[in-house]
Amino acid sequence: MSLVNLGHVCSHLQNASLARLGLTSIPYSNLHLSLALLLHKQGFLSRLSIGGPAPPASAFPAKLPDNRRFTAAPHRDRSARSPEAALADVVMGQKTLGQLEAEGYDRETVDWVRDARLLSKEQLEHDGWDTHAIEFVMQHGQKSREQLADEGFEGETLHMALAARERMQDALDLFRTDLAHYNRECELDGKDENRMFEANMTQDAVAQRVRAILRRHGFDQRTLQFHAGPARFATPRHIEQDGITETAMGVVVSRRPVTLLPEQYRDPFATDAENVVTPFNRASRRLWLGLKYWEGEPVLRKARLISKPTKRIHLGVKELGRVVRGGQAGEVKGMRQIGEVVAVSTDRGVMEARECVERKIGGQPLCRVW
Repeated sequence: MSLVNLGHVCSHLQNASLARLGLTSIPYSNLHLSLALLLHKQGFLSRLSIGGPAPPASAFPAKLPDNRRFTAAPHRDRSARSPEAALADVVMGQKTLGQLEAEGYDRETVDWVRDARLLSKEQLEHDGWDTHAIEFVMQHGQKSREQLADEGFEGETLHMALAARERMQDALDLFRTDLAHYNRECELDGKDENRMFEANMTQDAVAQRVRAILRRHGFDQRTLQFHAGPARFATPRHIEQDGITETAMGVVVSRRPVTLLPEQYRDPFATDAENVVTPFNRASRRLWLGLKYWEGEPVLRKARLISKPTKRIHLGVKELGRVVRGGQAGEVKGMRQIGEVVAVSTDRGVMEARECVERKIGGQPLCRVW
């Protein structure tokens, strides 16, 4: 039991309260944990958790169930089982979705990776796949179902070719509607010589106008993904530049930044995991404490050592009873402050002085807090 470190903890808690901090941390040890549990029980602390060097996610506002990646604290843990780690493995080609399931990743993580690895509609258009879709419509949009079947179209390819026929017909209808509207305006303006007719236009001119209509109306994401093929999956460059696209509460959120977690930066020993203490991460553990305030004033105002590293004090039951009633026992002053507590180290753990008197247990008074 190090009273030197305990003195540092008392000074830190007092200074953190004076600075009006809502969250602070102290080194993890059995003594510090016992003292923190006592202070939490006595109402000086609002929360207590074991974490790593960075604040745990539970220290931040509660997450919405279907929106957890947008309202939660930034990604701080380096867990080898995190969604970011799974996405990095898939994007970098090291694992497949089936391998993730075989390794025990939960269904939510696998589904998130499946959606996050796909490029958005804007990204596919930026990569030029809308041009491929337009050429597909121009090439196969006027073929019959029998012609498509004779050319070997089947499955999803046949479905896309049939959809291209409908899109081609819609584009031609729009072209003729626009042409009729243009000719009507020429008649109203008395410029009959400027009128244009489809029969007098070259095939290339009609095709150029149809392409413009198709580009103006665009294609849905599924169609662009079909034409992109394997290129519909995001690469590290895509994620670094554009982030990912997710849907939260029915709203599509694009360009959300995501930091891929390469294997060399992961933490297989859970040094950042919350409330997990192992032989590998014990040295990096910290106790994260939430400080309380009432009407702008700190609940924990003072924290002072009683036993010093150079002079340890032990009190029996009678001496502790005298201190609890406000009297002085040797060099230990009585408890005269409102809400004051005295932490006592006993053979049954760290206890409050009043509880020691009630149970008739003596011990070493560690510190007083009020």
